[in-house]
Amino acid sequence: MNSRLRLLVVSHAYPRKSSSFHGVFIHRWNLGLREHGVELAVLQLAPWSPPWPLSEVDRAWREGRRRRLDMRDEVDGIAVHHPRVVAPRPSRFFRGDPWVRESETLVRYCRAQRLDRVDAVVGHFMVPDGYHALGLGRALGVPTAAVGWGDDVHAWPEERPYWRERLREVLAHVDLPVACSRRLASDANQWLERGRDDWRVVYGGVDYQRFRPTDDQAAARARAGFPAELRDPRLRVMVTLGQPVRAKGYVELLDAWAAVSPDRGDWRLVMGGAASGDLDIPSEIGSRGLQERAVWIGPQPADQIPALLQGSDAFVLASHNEGLSLSVLEAMATGLPTIATDVGGHAEVITNASEGWLVAPRNTTALIRAILELTGSAGARALHGAAGRQAAIRVGSPADNAGRLISHLEDVIASQQPARHAVGVS
Repeated sequence: MNSRLRLLVVSHAYPRKSSSFHGVFIHRWNLGLREHGVELAVLQLAPWSPPWPLSEVDRAWREGRRRRLDMRDEVDGIAVHHPRVVAPRPSRFFRGDPWVRESETLVRYCRAQRLDRVDAVVGHFMVPDGYHALGLGRALGVPTAAVGWGDDVHAWPEERPYWRERLREVLAHVDLPVACSRRLASDANQWLERGRDDWRVVYGGVDYQRFRPTDDQAAARARAGFPAELRDPRLRVMVTLGQPVRAKGYVELLDAWAAVSPDRGDWRLVMGGAASGDLDIPSEIGSRGLQERAVWIGPQPADQIPALLQGSDAFVLASHNEGLSLSVLEAMATGLPTIATDVGGHAEVITNASEGWLVAPRNTTALIRAILELTGSAGARALHGAAGRQAAIRVGSPADNAGRLISHLEDVIASQQPARHAVGVS
């Protein structure tokens, strides 16, 4: 295309006032799109609630008001719009499909705000955002891309039959299906009777200039706010980052750490992630008697992650499923020797034994073996860290991968233009 590409980006996950890390990988893609000259606006649905104090009458209104106040209207110069969705109260007296209502809200908002003169709509996460983007794209007469990131293909549709139906609809009808790894595309096809062969794989990418090795680990530990007991230069740190849920493999990891830590007295396990989940990590630590060998540091702001990784000596992720973990890419780019489960796109990055350790998910024995190998030799760690960084660099930066997405979008837009003009859409 010769003209500047104009996009609407639909995403329920985007950096918030309380969490700069929330949806940050989508924002980094958007920054990459802007770097390539794309004109874009982000659409993040927000629940409607009446003004305070009326909002205190209903629990859903109270929660909706709190969520909206936490949303940001602009992030690094990118406008974030918040169309308000009315949820009729009390809900038991009202009928209608809430996802259809949400899609219709997006259409009305974009027309009212004159955001409807675009070339395509991109939905991040197949559901719910891909479904909303598909409805918006149809109404505006432009093609739609839906991006799969992991839980939207694995966990959410498994837990919610309604989401499963909508996922199948998106997968069957979206103009451009995009996945963050080849394996995720294959997994998504399992939801269809006949899988699609037109998937495009676009990695999230990693900023390997920002995530890079350091020569001053002590300073990095200070910047990252490591607890005082972890700033001892004689101690080695293995770090993991992820929401405190079972699907992130914390149970297997802590079981493995309990097995290996008596023989690795100079190593500590540092775990950080979102504020809440289905696991109480401090209790899990205590139940295994690991209070002196493992620590939960809780949520970490996005701008602290580079220092946190630079202050560490190794990285591990024991997830049961992923699309392609951003944390794995960032750790490898930082030069940390990395253990990851063989799920999602991890085997597309760690392609041989010199670049890291791949272990089967839910396999504590394999995890123990990998941890013992990694922690057993400083020389081997250095070699694995250097090779792993080169592997992460091969994936490309968010801007590199945004350029690949643009190319795929332009192909789809060009292929549909004759049909659009034939029905009078311009």
